[in-house]
Amino acid sequence: MSDKSNLPIHFKKKKTAAESGDGEELVRREPHTELIAKILCVVAAFCLWIYVMEVESPEYEQTFSHILVNLVNTDELVSEKGLAIYSGYGTMIDVTFSGKKSVVSKLTEKDIVATADVSAIEEGGSRYDCPIRIDVPAGCKLVGMSQETISVYFDEASQTAVTLTEVRENTNLPANCYTGVVEFPVDKVTVKGPAQVLKRIEKAVVRLDLSGVTGTSSMTEKVILLNQNGVEVESPYIEYYPREVAVTIPVYKKLSVPVDVRFRYGFLNSENTTVIVNPAAVDVTGDPAEIDAGNLLEPIVIDEKLDFDGDTFEGTVRLDYAGGVSGSISEVSLLAVMDDSLKTRELTVPGKNIEDTGGKEGVSYTWDHSPVTVTLCGPMEHITQIMPEDIILRLDMSPYSETNTGTIKVRAEVIIDSAYNEGVFETGIYEIDVTFEN
Repeated sequence: MSDKSNLPIHFKKKKTAAESGDGEELVRREPHTELIAKILCVVAAFCLWIYVMEVESPEYEQTFSHILVNLVNTDELVSEKGLAIYSGYGTMIDVTFSGKKSVVSKLTEKDIVATADVSAIEEGGSRYDCPIRIDVPAGCKLVGMSQETISVYFDEASQTAVTLTEVRENTNLPANCYTGVVEFPVDKVTVKGPAQVLKRIEKAVVRLDLSGVTGTSSMTEKVILLNQNGVEVESPYIEYYPREVAVTIPVYKKLSVPVDVRFRYGFLNSENTTVIVNPAAVDVTGDPAEIDAGNLLEPIVIDEKLDFDGDTFEGTVRLDYAGGVSGSISEVSLLAVMDDSLKTRELTVPGKNIEDTGGKEGVSYTWDHSPVTVTLCGPMEHITQIMPEDIILRLDMSPYSETNTGTIKVRAEVIIDSAYNEGVFETGIYEIDVTFEN
């Protein structure tokens, strides 16, 4: 057996502290362990206090500013009593709520509804103090508001119609361009509201901004109401129609175009004929794109074989404009005179020089072979060399068939021998009697 008396002294002390005389076990606590436990208790208690005060406390208050007061039953006020509000919109107040912070702190100004009922307004005055009603959110209590009533002014509900006009801005159009008349869908704008406001309205306008406009354009613009000083009348107490209009702004371009005169066959020209046109140029108007495309005025074509009376053509000629454009005038006066370098001469063509071409098989006909006198025009040095035998009258019979009967005048083409025909042409129409034998 071991001898307990031989144990070390420090072991004996621990043993003594761990056991009592009756055998019960004693737990010995270190001092720093007890301090940590106390600190944790204090922290927990503080957090609980914070939670109760900040979240669950029923005494939390918060003030919400700039709450818009909405006027209600304004339509009934007009329809039932013929009255209209002209002051009171836009009023804002401050509202204070209390309750749990977890509820109140989540509110925003958008969650708060403030209204004032104007249905109680009666005739006989111009001002009424409407009580303000607050819709209190769930879990909250209304503590107070910056004012409990709102003063509204009212007047007789009225209606008027004002003229709709236009104001054009930035009208820096390209050269030679201008705008035309703008057609509005309506001539008048209907305005409803209190008489006090309506009497200030002078007219309605549409501002047309032409920045960047180079051709006809369509746009939709807001209708603006103006007073007699040209200042915009902006009021939440009025209604008007239409509030915007769709319009088309026509843009035109004007250009001066010379009148071009030409001769059908080219025998006459600026070297042997004097042409005077009055006026010599006309103003042509149209969409800028069409004007810029050119070919705005069709040339005047004179048939030198048919239109001249001797050596002169004089008359009024209609102008033909290109599609989509218009001109300042519809016709011009024209004088064309051949100069002395051209002469006329009459020659009688013998009947044997009348021939046909193009006759259809089975179509039988004969023609008059009597001599025909033709008038020629051309330079003196050429026309004097031509003899009657140098001229042929040719009938084109290709258009005729067995259905043709009797005697028909057929136009004859005048053909001059190529040795003498430079610059020479016939004037007038020559027809030969053709008799069909079917």
